[in-house]
Amino acid sequence: MNIDFSELTATPIAPDIVMPEGLAADVEYVFSVTYTDPDAMEVAEFSKAAAIAIEREGLSLGTYPPPLGHEGLRKFISKELKSNRGLDISPDNLFLSSGAGGACQTIVDAFIDAGDVVMMDEFCYHGSLNMFLRKGAIPVHVQMDNDGMDPDALEVEIKKKLSEGIKPKLIYTISVYHNPTGATLSLERRKRIVEISGRYGIPVVENESYADFRIDGPELPPAIMSLDETEGVMYISAFTKLLGCGLRLGFGAFPESARGPMQKIGFGASPSHLSSMVVHEYLKKNKDSYAHGVAQSLGAKRDALIRSLGEYFPPECSWTEPEGGMMVWVELPEGADTWAALDSAVEKGVKYNPGPVFRADRSGANRLRLTYSHNSPEDIEKGIAILADVFEEQGLFNS
Repeated sequence: MNIDFSELTATPIAPDIVMPEGLAADVEYVFSVTYTDPDAMEVAEFSKAAAIAIEREGLSLGTYPPPLGHEGLRKFISKELKSNRGLDISPDNLFLSSGAGGACQTIVDAFIDAGDVVMMDEFCYHGSLNMFLRKGAIPVHVQMDNDGMDPDALEVEIKKKLSEGIKPKLIYTISVYHNPTGATLSLERRKRIVEISGRYGIPVVENESYADFRIDGPELPPAIMSLDETEGVMYISAFTKLLGCGLRLGFGAFPESARGPMQKIGFGASPSHLSSMVVHEYLKKNKDSYAHGVAQSLGAKRDALIRSLGEYFPPECSWTEPEGGMMVWVELPEGADTWAALDSAVEKGVKYNPGPVFRADRSGANRLRLTYSHNSPEDIEKGIAILADVFEEQGLFNS
């Protein structure tokens, strides 16, 4: 008798998370994924670093890596965080992960139970949002603008929950070149959020996966974790967007009081030790020059996207002009439904992220996220022209 595994499926904690089928399609013009910029990758130099790392450290692959991950890379990250993000953190309070998503999943698994309330950005990267939803968490989206999450609105929402006898478990924010809106949380708001966190005893999880992608504009404010003196902040970032999504290499920083719960789950799924040693070898010699080249390439692509939107989208639409990161947030007229229009766009070879995937309640249908890291500037213009035609045909520009 054949075994039917469908009858053995574990009962999910939360209902199925519905996502548009079109996002899985293979198309020519990809505006839906923050892939590593292929035009900035230095494959030959990375290959040389791999050969050096394997020759020097290859025998270490015969045993399991340290629980927190490659020691040399953690020391490198510690120095980088101090010099670039103002964050003084010991390598012993850093763990390597399977991408930034792996670090986020580790925190979710260590601290979130079904029914826990999590305060998060008004629109939240769907990968993170779905992790919380799968665990049965209850997201509360907090109003935000071009300066990131609004601390006053955050405190109002916290007070609402406390008045209901519910204490939120975490505050989650993507604080630099926010995904999906591109906003960067201002220094003043960072200080206010730290103060609110301490007052109500609600930890902050900050995700800075895009901090290496400053194209222009002012210097970034310091990391939220660097402003906190109460051990109330955890930090997430990654090298996947910078060096290669296929490397699946990220990291998390945690205060000492969080060590126990995270240790119980083994600090989550660890990345390949080979990837870690090669990335360390490459970055310790090339980080600054490589990041500069990536920023230049992304700048040309960002400009092509914004220029194309201005040419092909009508004045009834608006969009952000980010100073870094990999995405532009677009607002269409009220009544437009970007979720419903996705299939038509996919048929024409274009895909994007409908706004509702970034909300637990699936509102925001007149918004969409467009990423610009994958396509060339020329292809970006071609793809946006096609998308504009689709939206015009579907009536999204005159809703």
